[in-house]
Amino acid sequence: MKKISLLLCILIGGTILTSHTVSNPDEDMFPLSELKNINVKKAGLKIKPEELYNPNGTSLIDAIVRVGGCTGSFLSNDGLIITNHHCAFSFVQAISNVQKDYIKYGFLAQSKEQEVPAKGLVCKITNSYKDVSSDVLAGTANLSSVDRLKKIAENIKAITKKENELNPTLECEISEMFTGKTYVLFRYKLLKDVRLVYVPPTSIGAYGGEIDNWEWPRHSGDFAFLRAYVAPDGSASEYNEKNIPYKPVKFLTVNPSGVNENDFVFILGYPGRTYRHQPAGFFEYHEKYLLSYISNLFDWRIQQMENLGKKDYSLSIKYAAKIKSLANTAKNFKGKLQGFRRSDLTKQKRSDENQLNQFIQANAELKEKYGNVISSIDNIYSQMMQIASKNMWLDQVYQVCPQVFAAATLMPYSIAYQKLKTSAEKEKFIKDEHEAIKKAMAKPMGMYDTNLDKSAFVKMMSDGAALQGKNEIPAIRNLFNGNTSIENIEKVTNEIFTKSGWGDAKKMEELLSGDLAKLLSINDEFAILGEAIQDAYSKHTFETQVRNGELSRLMASYVEAKQLWKKSSFIPDANATLRFTYGYIKGYSPNDGVYAKPFTTLRGVIEKSDTMEFQLLDVIRELYAAKDIAPYAHPTLNDLPIDLLYNLDTTGGNSGSPVMNAKGQLIGVNFDRAFTATINDYAWNESYSRSVGVDIRYVLWVLQKVAKANHIVNELSLAK
Repeated sequence: MKKISLLLCILIGGTILTSHTVSNPDEDMFPLSELKNINVKKAGLKIKPEELYNPNGTSLIDAIVRVGGCTGSFLSNDGLIITNHHCAFSFVQAISNVQKDYIKYGFLAQSKEQEVPAKGLVCKITNSYKDVSSDVLAGTANLSSVDRLKKIAENIKAITKKENELNPTLECEISEMFTGKTYVLFRYKLLKDVRLVYVPPTSIGAYGGEIDNWEWPRHSGDFAFLRAYVAPDGSASEYNEKNIPYKPVKFLTVNPSGVNENDFVFILGYPGRTYRHQPAGFFEYHEKYLLSYISNLFDWRIQQMENLGKKDYSLSIKYAAKIKSLANTAKNFKGKLQGFRRSDLTKQKRSDENQLNQFIQANAELKEKYGNVISSIDNIYSQMMQIASKNMWLDQVYQVCPQVFAAATLMPYSIAYQKLKTSAEKEKFIKDEHEAIKKAMAKPMGMYDTNLDKSAFVKMMSDGAALQGKNEIPAIRNLFNGNTSIENIEKVTNEIFTKSGWGDAKKMEELLSGDLAKLLSINDEFAILGEAIQDAYSKHTFETQVRNGELSRLMASYVEAKQLWKKSSFIPDANATLRFTYGYIKGYSPNDGVYAKPFTTLRGVIEKSDTMEFQLLDVIRELYAAKDIAPYAHPTLNDLPIDLLYNLDTTGGNSGSPVMNAKGQLIGVNFDRAFTATINDYAWNESYSRSVGVDIRYVLWVLQKVAKANHIVNELSLAK
């Protein structure tokens, strides 16, 4: 058992191959076990490798923490964590209202007693790992694709349960490193009591809003401070007034001098998901179907909420986090589409696959083992693309239309109830199933929103009615008697929302709590539609399970064959496990005739100010006018650095990751990628892949000069 060696390379014949040469050390999100195979010292690292990662002692990785779906790092012996503003945003929204608008004005706790719980936020620290591939795959050799997936899921559940029993103070998770092939169990220490310390106003933390999101140059102070607490005995505990600050075994030193252009930097973090080892069919499906559908639908949803927020400020607060999340994904997907088209990535992937297939077919032994792998994978994706429109619609309809979700959720219970013959049987059913029904209905009921639900229903029914051929869902056309003009869809929607209990959250709650028999007996338009859509969704789910099962088996062989062709092992795709990436502070040319410098400054903040997305605090304007930027001015720019650009390999999940200099000191906080780098999830390229972080000098300046939060600065360990 090793402490946090984050795995691993590919398994062939049960052997872990870890000794290989990395052809491009600037690219990839390296598992820490790979550090010995890359010359980080030559690249510019000035600390000993064991200070970065020490499997037998304390090192920098012990200061890294997973913050929900983001990353953070400890900055003090009292559990102080720095992460991104956008990672803390939903928790600030949760405590905000018109009277106390922490979104607009920011949140600052002047003492530990004033720190507010970030309800639902859990932090995780990687404790250890072990390879469990053989255990996960045990008993799967001769099973059908679906049964193989089920067996893998059963094995994972059993292994995890056993490990959690053996390690009651830790949470164990099994991560798939290579599809259908390699599995690693990670043990995490949980921190369940996390509190808000300082979250800057949106005019700092999200300066530029969605206009600047995924863009460079950038001028956003996207940072926030949290604090982790534990029970007095050191165990994980949810919020309790008696809890004490967590004492991390390692916290980072902050370097207030920052970095300069071409300086070596590195990141440790939890990148969420990349797809670089996926086949050409996967790339084609995303490029032709998924990315454009989701970005267009999310744009529509955002527009609806923004229109409502303009009329009612309380709604703008209510929808702020949802808009931010949807907009982030929508713009990211548009950037990915641009990246696909600029790089002709799918064509390139297909060309690589053709060469791989030629390699396989030229060798009798390889042909016997892998000869049908690529064609079988292609067939699966070809089938997916034929019904892509319907499947994408089904994947989204429950997220957008809570009434349909509620009706579909209740349908299995209603059908079972209506089949019963006697009153006694029905009474027993209600008694036995009442709590289960209430629990099942809690999620769709929690999504009801009278401001949005009708327009959302019209949108999804209109889109669904347009589906034809293999993608058609007849129940939708039947609902509107074949007249699927937008006028008739709106008319019928108004009618059924008015007369049906499904459209009214209050009525639904009353029926759920009281007359459940009446609810289970409803057989109106929503009920009929819900049943039909649930049937289609169930079929879609089963077909997806079959495809995933087949792909799981095929992809294991695909990766094996590709490794033999390349004569090297691969770095696993990102999967929210701890990774290392390094590079340099470096500008780039995103478009012909354009060069983007690697730093932005306070002057740029002032120049952008005074439009809706670039609201500026008066105090910042006053400080700039007074040239009050010492001691954080950049020595050559003669201005306060705001954000910085670097050629590291990052993705979602790296938000909040510490950007460290050659000495392992904090010089920035990663929060974004340039628009051209959104394609990183599929392919990385040094010429256009750039990540964006907030400069630590701006963080310190805001704390001292703007927020007057010297108590936070005094808590930090500053490099001399």
